Amino acid sequence: MAKPANTTINSFDAELVQSILAKIDRYEADLLSERGESMAACRNIRDSIRGVYEDAKAQGIPTKELRALCKIRKNEAKNKQIYAELERDQQEVLSMLATAEGVKDLPLWRAAAMHAMEEAIGATVQ
Repeated sequence: MAKPANTTINSFDAELVQSILAKIDRYEADLLSERGESMAACRNIRDSIRGVYEDAKAQGIPTKELRALCKIRKNEAKNKQIYAELERDQQEVLSMLATAEGVKDLPLWRAAAMHAMEEAIGATVQ
């Protein structure tokens, strides 16, 4: 790319560089502002979740086990999404691999088996 006419071989136009840096600085400031707002919103949500756990504890529900259940449910939802994103033949291969690995009773595989049964029943009814 050719240099602008007012640029010498060993230098750049100072005004152009300052203008570019000023734009970058403004975007960086905007980014920090957005990040701060986002972090504040996330902090409020985390505080709300913490409050729910405190309420659960006050009502006699053990929070450690409740947190574990929430993690399991979140992971199960991710696993179902991963499974659903696969093609049908890939789902079958994955099920065979899981069976070979000894993974027979995870909720994901139960859900997949139920889904396959529902599809089979639906196919025979139609």
